[in-house]
Amino acid sequence: MLLEVKDLGIAYGSHEPVVRHVSFDLDAGQILAIVGESGSGKTTVIRAIQHVLPGGGHIAEGQVIFNGRDTEEQSEEMHRSLCGKDISMIFQDNGAMMNPIRDIGTQYREFLAVHGLTDEKEAHNRMISMLEMVRLPDPEQILKSYTYELSGGMRQRVGIAMAMSFTPKLILADEPTSALDVTTQATIVKEMMEVRNKFNTAIIIVTHNMGVAAYMADNILVMKDGLVVEYGKAEDVIYRPKTDYVKMLLSAVPSLKKEATA
Repeated sequence: MLLEVKDLGIAYGSHEPVVRHVSFDLDAGQILAIVGESGSGKTTVIRAIQHVLPGGGHIAEGQVIFNGRDTEEQSEEMHRSLCGKDISMIFQDNGAMMNPIRDIGTQYREFLAVHGLTDEKEAHNRMISMLEMVRLPDPEQILKSYTYELSGGMRQRVGIAMAMSFTPKLILADEPTSALDVTTQATIVKEMMEVRNKFNTAIIIVTHNMGVAAYMADNILVMKDGLVVEYGKAEDVIYRPKTDYVKMLLSAVPSLKKEATA
């Protein structure tokens, strides 16, 4: 098993946990969607997996086991592995995570160097190869560009390229399509599925969109107020929901509502 999350509780400072009793597992090549409204705790869970919780956040209960190792017992090498090599993150707006006054190539090159790829020619070839993989036109020009010169969809493709630079075992995608128009959303979702199919990469996608979850995921975990309200195979959660909350989320997606009540 690639990832096991066991009875996870997450707290900030000395306060009571804001996320409690979260458990799931993920194998290589599987996609898990964590679904819920804003404030449900879904982003907090994936930040805990990488140990990048802000503001005094910490794992208060339970375990996160990645590749057979408890991530709480991590060395500095393990931490680097969790933050870019074995586990990579795709953000809601990758452009917002980059410096707008520095070109993309400089920042991409620094990302590669931090994780050990320091040879200039090899790094350049890696960047071009990854940008071509996500079908960005004229990768050389993309590297010379600034984030504000790219569309939202192009920025997300750059983010996917960077996330895949070291062929990670797991990608954590935090609302990667929510800031995009419907057509671009579909393109980004398809490219993430292609990454999974090509590299057998596991993906956890955090989303409020049950339609995206239904299309992508093997399993779906639904959260509300820091707790898991439903978890299972995607087809079971979509077509045989057990809770009123999940039925409400499904009702917001017309095609799924129709299928679930058919």
